[in-house]
Amino acid sequence: MKNRKPLVWIAGLLVAALLMFGLYKAFGPKPAEGSKSVVVEVENDKAEVKTYNAKTDVQYLSELMDELKASTDFTYEGTGGEYGLYINSVNGLTADYDKDGAYWALYVNGEYGQYGADQQPVNDGETYRFKYEIYDESYDG
Repeated sequence: MKNRKPLVWIAGLLVAALLMFGLYKAFGPKPAEGSKSVVVEVENDKAEVKTYNAKTDVQYLSELMDELKASTDFTYEGTGGEYGLYINSVNGLTADYDKDGAYWALYVNGEYGQYGADQQPVNDGETYRFKYEIYDESYDG
């Protein structure tokens, strides 16, 4: 009987993992299919905004960023991490969080983004803004 206990735990964990994956697939972010018209804005450290209007068939924002990088003067650099794509620089401006608390925030239609660029669905008519921000420890939400 003792030998079966670990197997029951493993089976239970496997079922729980499959259930969580199924829930994520069912209720997680869904990209729109087909051609979409969107706006990408970049707000630098001087609050200057550069706007890119795009028509695309991609599903996720990181794919749109790659398209813009190939066809316009939009540039970015990022690194993959535990939570997805971390954007280090946009249009030549590097945000160094370790130095001064600076980072690139993502806004979707004026609201702080809930996903990273590689998980953010691209939907028709939306506006995505990359904004250079500096973390303020005194802000308590």
